[in-house]
Amino acid sequence: NFTISALALAALLQTAMAAGQCGSQSCGKDSPCCVRGYCNSNAMYCSPFNCEAGNSYSESSCWDTAHCVQSSVNFASGNAFAQIADYNGDPSTAAFLSQFEPSNAKQNNGELELTLVKQADGKGFGATVMNTRAFQYGTVEAVMRSGSSGGGVVSSFIIRNDKVGDEIDFEFVGADKGSVESNFYWHDQLDYTKMVKSPTLPDTTTNYHSYAIQWTPDKIVWLINGNAFRTVNRADTWDSASNTFKYPDSESYVSFSIWDGGSGAKGTSDWAGGLIQWDNQPFTMAVKSINIDCYYKGNETTYTPPGSGNNGGDGESTDGESNTSEGDESSTADNTDDDSSSEVNNGDESSEEGEEEEEESVKPSSSKTSSTKTSSVKSASHDEDESSEADDEESRISGDVEEQNDDDESSKTSIKAGASFVRSSSSDARALVASFGGVTAALIAACLF
Repeated sequence: NFTISALALAALLQTAMAAGQCGSQSCGKDSPCCVRGYCNSNAMYCSPFNCEAGNSYSESSCWDTAHCVQSSVNFASGNAFAQIADYNGDPSTAAFLSQFEPSNAKQNNGELELTLVKQADGKGFGATVMNTRAFQYGTVEAVMRSGSSGGGVVSSFIIRNDKVGDEIDFEFVGADKGSVESNFYWHDQLDYTKMVKSPTLPDTTTNYHSYAIQWTPDKIVWLINGNAFRTVNRADTWDSASNTFKYPDSESYVSFSIWDGGSGAKGTSDWAGGLIQWDNQPFTMAVKSINIDCYYKGNETTYTPPGSGNNGGDGESTDGESNTSEGDESSTADNTDDDSSSEVNNGDESSEEGEEEEEESVKPSSSKTSSTKTSSVKSASHDEDESSEADDEESRISGDVEEQNDDDESSKTSIKAGASFVRSSSSDARALVASFGGVTAALIAACLF
């Protein structure tokens, strides 16, 4: 009968038009993952820290989030790092992943190197490397040296959720090679007045130090060479106006980055040490190793890597079950005062400048689509008004993109027009048709009459 036909047709059209709206297009099965208005099928688009599930071909198009496991990563060994063009979504193949193409990150001289290079416009293009597993509470410790050997160059060691805007960080600026800055943000509410500098250190660009963040549901502790110099208690972040604790608590990713702060807005440039003097290059930060101790023990996802067709959205989601136990807590610094400073032991390990090697070329991302676009995915900014500067350097995604023209008429067709064709049917049918967009309602009408 009429009502059954309308319901069946509506369900069929709903399935056919299941793709989310990604900017001016809808992602298809061959390029299912959406990022900033563009669709593709590679790691740059489908990795969970970038992929927009609600705007992709289906909710299951984005790759699974792999959760924290106890790990000690030595960048002198294999399976520690991969270029994003080579990554298939399985975290067992790479602990850390480059974020941009062309990539200025590589394993070299037994460590992970991130380099800031000069572009044709005189600005710097750097690198960001992220852990392939998400991390919520625990201790992360990196042995590294900063690449900020000249004014304008910023190096970072960060725990961050880009989608929520929670962040805990160490940041090194070329204006001061004898210390590192610590800060935290909640939901991208940038408050630079909360920044606290470390005690004086030997040159952070030529000496390797151990930098650690201990993050629990109750407090954050920053340590250098095993000594805490700052503690923030969650209880002290209460904001009565919003009736909430402004304390970073979302599952996040550990990352390293180097970027050009000197060419940013005036506040950022002054903070970073002014315009970069390129005669002083190379600007390379180096990470020897990183240890991650998960606060929740045993919460590794039973992981199914992509590639079996599930990311197209036709099969069941490959999300694993997370078995979380709150009983075990990693060690924390119990003898620290709130936002206090103490003497920090200086590392005695110094670096030697190696010969500058040729920049490795990275093969283009594989794609089944036709035209090329560039879009921004990650902003490494330090001022609220710096979004355009961040897009220039640290916020790039290059990939082949499938262009799909909008149907202008679909946006002009009202839902009410489609609903009116089923005015004589049951209220269920009318409600179902009215819930669809204009073009769907129009197609139902065309088929019924």
